[in-house]
Amino acid sequence: MKFWHIAVKDLKIRVRDKSAFVVLMIIPMVMIIILGTVFNWAGSSFTANLTLVDLDRGDMARRLAQDVFASPQLKDLLIVKTVATEAEARTLVEQGKTGAAVIIPTGFSTDVAEGTRVSIVVLGNPETAMQAGVICNVVESFTAEVQRRQLAASIAVRTLQQSGTVPQERMQEAIQSVLDEVGTSGQTGTVSVKTTTQEGLKVPRALDYYAVGMALLYLIFTANTGTEGMLEEKRQHTLSRVLATPTSRSQVLLGKLVGIFVIAALQFAMIIALTRLLYGVNWGASVPAVIVMATASVLAGAGLSTLIAALARTPEQAGSIGPAVALVYSLLGGTMWPVYNMPAWMNSLSRLTFTRWSVEGFTSLMVNGGGVTSILRPVGVCLAMAAVFLLISVTVLNRNYQ
Repeated sequence: MKFWHIAVKDLKIRVRDKSAFVVLMIIPMVMIIILGTVFNWAGSSFTANLTLVDLDRGDMARRLAQDVFASPQLKDLLIVKTVATEAEARTLVEQGKTGAAVIIPTGFSTDVAEGTRVSIVVLGNPETAMQAGVICNVVESFTAEVQRRQLAASIAVRTLQQSGTVPQERMQEAIQSVLDEVGTSGQTGTVSVKTTTQEGLKVPRALDYYAVGMALLYLIFTANTGTEGMLEEKRQHTLSRVLATPTSRSQVLLGKLVGIFVIAALQFAMIIALTRLLYGVNWGASVPAVIVMATASVLAGAGLSTLIAALARTPEQAGSIGPAVALVYSLLGGTMWPVYNMPAWMNSLSRLTFTRWSVEGFTSLMVNGGGVTSILRPVGVCLAMAAVFLLISVTVLNRNYQ
């Protein structure tokens, strides 16, 4: 149990450091309330703001507005505002006051009926890329449905003309009947297929989200300060004197790693408890699930910081590299800004960080509830990353301490 005595010794040193308490507890709590108040979005189902300009006023335009945008499948997803001119819509998009603008051109319904190639304009703002993407998918699905009907009508008319079963004097009437049948087909609901995955996307309150984000950011800072102590002991030859006692190198390393984990775990637990008590943050209905997700996150954070210490040569190097890595993780991993507002390339890249998976796990518990089984994937990824970090760290540290 020598490793435990080493861990307790490190813990006592950190507890006595009042400045460390301010940095690792007070600042995270202040940052959470500042960011949560400044951004202050309310947790809810995902919605997209759509500005509609109907320059056509025809039947097909009405179908898009009423049968698609206002359909039961999409009415909770899309918030539709109608304006009279394209210029007004462009202004709203440029000012970021709408997710995207849909402009139905003049003569759209007539061109569709005649089989002429037509297009609907969708204007999006890069700052509202996710909303614009959802709206664009809806419109693309609608146009695909229109093209399918045009093709069906064309084939049906050609078949009538070639079959000879309809007298010539009644051909026009038969063709019009086919066109009417295709045009009144009640299948516009199929355009919701591409957007149903977005309909159920829910987000936590800003305060809840940043409670997770800042807890993860300062988790890395906390673990960094613990690993810097390892390098300082090595430079002052304190570590070599410990190794001269009947204490194996593996016990010393295990004690250091346990100490870092315990310190980081205590900080994370205190942030969870204090944000729940003072700010009313909803961490989820299942306490075991929160504990499992927090444990996996702390292990990954401690592993990453230990890896930094193992690769650094001096405490100064670790003190410079550690915060830099923490900030990069914050920007890329979703602790500083919501992952669901990231560009597609950044969203994919963020999955290389454990913080992204931690954010995903905690926010899932916040908005969807559920137990341990609902977060098995993010927990598994965090544990896998922790294992890789720690394996490399122990290998390097074991060589350095010889």
